Amino acid sequence: MNLTEIIAARRDELTESDRRLVEVLLANRTAGSFLPSHKVAEQAGVHASTAGRLARKLGFASYREMRGALQDTVVADLDASVRVRRRLDRVRGDSLLGSVVEGEIRALGALVGQISDADIIAAAEMLRQAGRILVAGEGHASSLAELFVRRLVRSGYRATAIAHADWQAADQLLGLAAGDVVIALIFRHESSAMTRLIACAREIGARTLLITDRRTGVPTCDLQLVAARGEQGEFHSLTVPMAICNTLILELSRTDDGRSLETLAKVETLQRIFRGKP
Repeated sequence: MNLTEIIAARRDELTESDRRLVEVLLANRTAGSFLPSHKVAEQAGVHASTAGRLARKLGFASYREMRGALQDTVVADLDASVRVRRRLDRVRGDSLLGSVVEGEIRALGALVGQISDADIIAAAEMLRQAGRILVAGEGHASSLAELFVRRLVRSGYRATAIAHADWQAADQLLGLAAGDVVIALIFRHESSAMTRLIACAREIGARTLLITDRRTGVPTCDLQLVAARGEQGEFHSLTVPMAICNTLILELSRTDDGRSLETLAKVETLQRIFRGKP
């Protein structure tokens, strides 16, 4: 359930102060999703601690987590045409290419503060030890999954892409074993199918890695790499998660004792043969 559905389901449990806070948050969801707790409380005319109590009452660990859920609700409510229109409106006669590049630079610049080197090292270690790697991504994420798998294979790893986390994934799960790794790419929307895929992997004993731009409504994995792909409510590309995947490939190359580099050299030799060159 999204935040508005959670609030509706527990409306009878809310106090008058809770309801005033909810009114402030939902009056303008986009603005409300960025307000700190003391500002929401100030606008609602209640004590600052009320915001934290409301978050816990609704099942969140903190107000920050509840605010993240509201941000997810805002993004989910915006269809593609609205997000593209917002990006175009921001250009206002300036260079469209410049605007896109500027947005990507901001998103990539923020990435360093959201995912640590320790997270990257831990994720690469997980992949390095895996007997087999499944990378699952639906929608636009499926393209990134395929690219990531190609680079993993060229680095000497047994990897397969899953474009649809439905009954078709059963074939790929047949050979999955403890010690293997399932990577889920989840962007913008929750995915019950991906949640089921992760649950199956965990039941088998495989390790799980999540790469996402969401902080709520995602399945629990052994390791999560969470990074925003741009400003709320605007057109987002795959630049940020692609940077994460590329960094993981480079970290593998740096730490797998030549496995990646040796396999890449073999790939280059085979490519020359198929091009008819010695």
